[in-house]
Amino acid sequence: MVGPDYHRASAPVPVAYKEMKGWVVAQPQDAADRGPWWSIYHDPELDMLERQVEVSNQTVKQFEAQYRNAVALVQEARASLFPTVGVTAGVTRSSGGGGGSGGGSLSSSGLGSTSSAGGSGGSGAPRTQYSVEGTIDWTPDVWGRVRRQVESQVALAQVDAADLANAKLSAQMTLATDYFDLRAEDSLEDLLRQTVAAYQHAFDIVNNQYRAGTTTSADAVTAQAQLEGARAQLVGVGVQRAIYEHAIAVLTGHPPRT
Repeated sequence: MVGPDYHRASAPVPVAYKEMKGWVVAQPQDAADRGPWWSIYHDPELDMLERQVEVSNQTVKQFEAQYRNAVALVQEARASLFPTVGVTAGVTRSSGGGGGSGGGSLSSSGLGSTSSAGGSGGSGAPRTQYSVEGTIDWTPDVWGRVRRQVESQVALAQVDAADLANAKLSAQMTLATDYFDLRAEDSLEDLLRQTVAAYQHAFDIVNNQYRAGTTTSADAVTAQAQLEGARAQLVGVGVQRAIYEHAIAVLTGHPPRT
């Protein structure tokens, strides 16, 4: 094939590295299938949401469409290496003339048809003729133009495949992070609800003592401030939970079960 082959560019690297004891050289495995890595957490809800990423995540679907388009371009480029075959069929039906001077015919080929009639002479048995035409068109790839194009499309398809895998893994990692943050906010919300209930009980006691004249107004104000502060924190947790729920719904197309 005409043109140079691809060779990886050389880069200056040290002959050896000085690592700390116990460290080893990294072994990248970008092509390895990560699989359902989130199953180590043994959380059915997370497992259900993670499996929805490939189905409903619009970013992943976009990269998947780009990869399918790249694969189609590879197949289109490879098709130019093979001959193109065409077939055309036709049929003609006619009635032969007898001793007289006329006859009739009916012919059909493709989408059109024609008919004709002659004089009043006698007619013989009708006759049908079939015809088939074949064509072959092929240009040999002598200089490798088509093969170079196939190489280029294959390389682009590999890039799109890597982009798809990266987008899928990124969405899965973001989903796992948002899911655990949401569960943390759930626990914090439960704790704050208990705290609000406890501060409410304490405020009721101090307020009753203040009304009875056994404590000062400062104690009642302090108890009320603690109660209102806990309530404000509870509202903030609710807002943060709504943010995480929205992010999970965008990633999976399904809101998490509360």
